[in-house]
Amino acid sequence: MSADLRRAYEEILPLVEKPARYTGGEHGAVRGEPPPGTLRFALAFPEVYEIAQSHLGYQVLYDLLNRHPGVRAERIYAAWTDLERELRRRAIPLVSLETFTPLAEFDVVGISLQYELTYTNVLAMLDLGGLPMLAADRGDRHPIVIGGGPAAFNPEPIAPFLDAVLLGDGEEAVIDVVEVVRAARGRPRSEVLERLAAIEGIYVPSRFEAVYDERGRLREMRPVAGQRPVIRKRILRDLDTVPTPEIHVTPSLRIVHDRASVEVMRGCVKGCRFCQAGYVYRPLRERDPHAVVATAERLLADGGYDELSLLSLSTADYSCVNPVLSSVMERFASERVSVSLPSTRVEALSPAILEEIRRVRKTGFTLAPEAGTQRMRDVIQKEYTEAELLEAARTLYGMGWRQIKLYFMCGLPGEGAEDLVGIAELARAVGAEAPSGRGTVTASVSNFVPKPHTPFQWVAQTPLDETMARQGILREECRRRRVDFKWHDARLSFLEGIFSRGDRTLSGLLMRAFERGCRFDGWSEAFRWDDWRAAIEECGVRPEEWLRRRELDEVLPWDHLDSGVDKKWLQEELRRAVEGRLTPDCSIERCTYCGACDFESVRNVDYHRTGAKGAEHRGERVDSWARERVVAEDEWETRAWQKITARTSDKTERLRRRREGEGPDGRAIDAARPPQSPPAEGVLAERSLGVAPAIADPGSGHAEEWLEGDPSGLPARPGVDTPSVVARYRAEYRKRGPARFLGTLEIVNVFSRAARRARLPVAYSRGHHPLPRIAFGPALAVGIESDCELLDLELTEARDPTTVAASLGAALPEGLEIVAVAAVPLDSPSIEGGVSAIRYRVDLESLPADKRAESRVAERVSRFLAGEPLAVEKRSGRRPARTVDGREFVHRLRCVPAEALEIDVAFGAAGSIKPQAFVEALLSLAPDEARGLRVRKLAALAAAPAACP
Repeated sequence: MSADLRRAYEEILPLVEKPARYTGGEHGAVRGEPPPGTLRFALAFPEVYEIAQSHLGYQVLYDLLNRHPGVRAERIYAAWTDLERELRRRAIPLVSLETFTPLAEFDVVGISLQYELTYTNVLAMLDLGGLPMLAADRGDRHPIVIGGGPAAFNPEPIAPFLDAVLLGDGEEAVIDVVEVVRAARGRPRSEVLERLAAIEGIYVPSRFEAVYDERGRLREMRPVAGQRPVIRKRILRDLDTVPTPEIHVTPSLRIVHDRASVEVMRGCVKGCRFCQAGYVYRPLRERDPHAVVATAERLLADGGYDELSLLSLSTADYSCVNPVLSSVMERFASERVSVSLPSTRVEALSPAILEEIRRVRKTGFTLAPEAGTQRMRDVIQKEYTEAELLEAARTLYGMGWRQIKLYFMCGLPGEGAEDLVGIAELARAVGAEAPSGRGTVTASVSNFVPKPHTPFQWVAQTPLDETMARQGILREECRRRRVDFKWHDARLSFLEGIFSRGDRTLSGLLMRAFERGCRFDGWSEAFRWDDWRAAIEECGVRPEEWLRRRELDEVLPWDHLDSGVDKKWLQEELRRAVEGRLTPDCSIERCTYCGACDFESVRNVDYHRTGAKGAEHRGERVDSWARERVVAEDEWETRAWQKITARTSDKTERLRRRREGEGPDGRAIDAARPPQSPPAEGVLAERSLGVAPAIADPGSGHAEEWLEGDPSGLPARPGVDTPSVVARYRAEYRKRGPARFLGTLEIVNVFSRAARRARLPVAYSRGHHPLPRIAFGPALAVGIESDCELLDLELTEARDPTTVAASLGAALPEGLEIVAVAAVPLDSPSIEGGVSAIRYRVDLESLPADKRAESRVAERVSRFLAGEPLAVEKRSGRRPARTVDGREFVHRLRCVPAEALEIDVAFGAAGSIKPQAFVEALLSLAPDEARGLRVRKLAALAAAPAACP
């Protein structure tokens, strides 16, 4: 079955955009059919490969599951609209990348719920995979479908399509799930779900009944069949208990975050009141810096990456960020590995690390003030003053940056016109810090969407028309101040807001939107606004009901799902927001009793030397190690930690003086005068806004923002001087199977990483951005196989060619095979310099019988050889297509009876033509018929015969 489906996919992949998304075969991926009796787990991510394969959490689960005895995990990602069209037209199911197994044939399907606007993709994956979309329609033979991820903390709009939901951390819970499913094999589905419901952190929607009042609003989520009334999230109490990964897939296709990634901590206690992740992933848990460095070493060696990313919600707050950065940069200095730091705050890094950044003039740096005025930053708990922002801008401009991007949010609770103007004004002020006006600033503004389990879960979301009006104000204010302005599509935020706080009644809207063809709703090019509006009207959904303000005593659709943060504490945080008061960092200053910790087995775990009571501080364990890795005069703790602890010490001294009746100057306090508090400001009150015209351009989609990426990073620290080239090797390799769908850039990337994995002493170019000295022959079009590809590899040490061939070949993904390696003189001509024509074989078996008939093909070949002109469409990159005479490029044409054509196509200064384009014109084929032809490169010819007469 899987072999047949593999062949079926090979026939249709030439017809779609980026076919390498669906081929698998990457280095590190598990291969081969699993043994009988293996529990099969499909890791399903409802996005394109480039985004899905970038997700560290799925890499972690892939490793853990495939290392667990008797379990096989495989990956299935969403089919882009072109592939879905072909799959439905030919009745072919959606399959896994590893074994081309249909989704319906797995035992468990784990679906990542990262973002509400991927929900229609979830339905499409279930439908294409051969599964009933509604959980109630699945029988005993169907897999268990489990959702997980941040959106799982309110899965109600998609709950009718899921058998179970995992709340919280998955490393331990996913093993519990597979053990329960394996033990319950052959049992009724209802019994399997009952056993799953007993696992901590597993929510089974069918075991809760939604009860509504006369207005149609949720009154109760009533547990049935003895179900626990509240499902508490699963917590991985200590990140250090997760072993270093052994299985890591290195993508062949370029992905969004194409680098080795290590999670340095989980959770965040900064408490930004709009940030769902900052609340649902509490408490704070840091990873041992020794484990971080060890994991980085393993991933870089296995993957062949030249970049490392240290991941968390706020990496600059990781207590050991400075010694870890120094350590990995020193360790990989000679290997030219750079380090990226997502979520970086400049003021948190040590002077030594800032000096590392200073060596290179980066194109851009990103800062996130989130709001344009201090009042609004206090409302949202963004402890970031304008003075600190301007100081950071001065630092960055002084180090050579010329572009700064500022992230803001529009539509925050209590936002007024002065706050919108403040965004543009603050961006202008940042740009003014650039010397001699040589800097540029971009204000990138997203739209606030209230999220469950946050202090703002009760507030109203700004209506669509008003959001567009506010964007209009921002556009005009930024234009006046010469600030570049980017904005998020308000229509996407509108839909996200509906589903973010929705309940089960919205499942019908999801189904209707799916039926109308809505897919990839976070992508501007795929978003179908008219179909969504029609679906909303057809289902009788009132958007204002879901965007409205919620009463504090109202039953919320997620009240039965415990994120660990107490609901009353969230209401207290909302009150602090109204008053513009900040909440302290509970890992350093003091516990605020949010409910996330039980102070026995669950608590903040960090590597600070000291901090708030109730947390586990492990800094003493690494203190001597950390001190060795930072400059002598520099403290290894972050400057943010130093700043807070200094402030806390000052506060302690003030409290002592107050208790002893002294003022700051040591004199007695006047007891008759009560201490003064700043007046509370009702920032959540409505503020009127002037009406501005709506923006015609809707802005960018959410997915495009992911693809754009803008991490702030450190360049590779220079080691010794760049060694000279001492040897050059020419490798011949085959490109077949899944590798034929890799483009030129992907092939370059694959071989560069393979050489690093093979530990070959590859020479690098000199200059600002050194590149490995690997040269390739003529570029091969995507989809064409080859028996005779060549590359030149320059090394700084001489090696035996046989050893080079063996080590390089072992590091390549499926479909790339080293045939031979030979040493060649350093002054040998380039590979391309000796090629004047390329011989191809074009198989005709995929054509309809009438178009591949031997007599018809022979007649067309004879006419061409007799001198008849042949108009062929020639395409080159993004240039407009033009028509040429195929006779100018085809030097030899031979018919293999009833099988194929052999074609010698010229290659040189005048360019070349694609063999599929030539055969399309020769045999009068439809474009899709020509694209589906199987083509193989047979030889690169040093001398070509004269052009056809």
